[in-house]
Amino acid sequence: MSTKLTSLVTAHYILLARSFFVILGCIAVWWGIYGFPIFWQESSTERIANQVVAGDPFNAGILTRQLSIMNSIERSTYCRPAALRSAAIIQLRMVEAVGSANDRERSGGRLISLGKVIRSSLLCSPADPFLWVVLSWLENTQHGIDHSDIRYLRMSYRLGPNEGWIALKRNPIALANYSALSPDLAEAGISEFVSLIRSHFYSEAADIVAGPGRPIRSLLFAPLKGISDADRQAFAKLLYERGLDDIPVPGTVPPPQDPWHSNTPIMVK
Repeated sequence: MSTKLTSLVTAHYILLARSFFVILGCIAVWWGIYGFPIFWQESSTERIANQVVAGDPFNAGILTRQLSIMNSIERSTYCRPAALRSAAIIQLRMVEAVGSANDRERSGGRLISLGKVIRSSLLCSPADPFLWVVLSWLENTQHGIDHSDIRYLRMSYRLGPNEGWIALKRNPIALANYSALSPDLAEAGISEFVSLIRSHFYSEAADIVAGPGRPIRSLLFAPLKGISDADRQAFAKLLYERGLDDIPVPGTVPPPQDPWHSNTPIMVK
């Protein structure tokens, strides 16, 4: 091959290589222009969802302003698990806010919207124990307890049996439906309640006893014999302060009704 022909071939390949990198650069620029606003919006939604999970309070207006972003997330043809999960968490918080305001008309619409985004998120990422328990609660709220609810609750326990922040949401739901649970799920619910006390969630456990766990207090308290004296005493103290001392925590007795004595429960062996 002549030197001239070799030079032409080399120049041709160099031109092709340069064209490729130019096209690649244009695509990258286009993707940045198109994708950055989406990324920014989704990062904002994810940040708010994380704060909601952490228990931070939010003004209803801030959450409402996320609706347009959440709608675009739900309409996307691509599977975006993190974005859908964030949208579901924010929708749940909005449902809770409407429920506390006793606005049935708005609550019904929010429940339907929440159901859609939860199912979309679980289709993208089915290994999310939190969304499975929310779906169980949602179905129970809309249609009453049935086998589907129990199946969703079972998925949550199977995928996230020892996650404390999920247990705080899940345990009240499980114990509220205790009579409908299978023996293994009933045992999981009671064990989870005991774990909350072991993890020093005394106030949250007391709320459960005062609410959905009240009819089954004897079943909930029996396993407390196996936890530390300090945990039992701290938990019992909260219950006695709330007037829930008709069924004592094992190993404790109510403090004397005497202003000269401490209101700390007495430990007995």
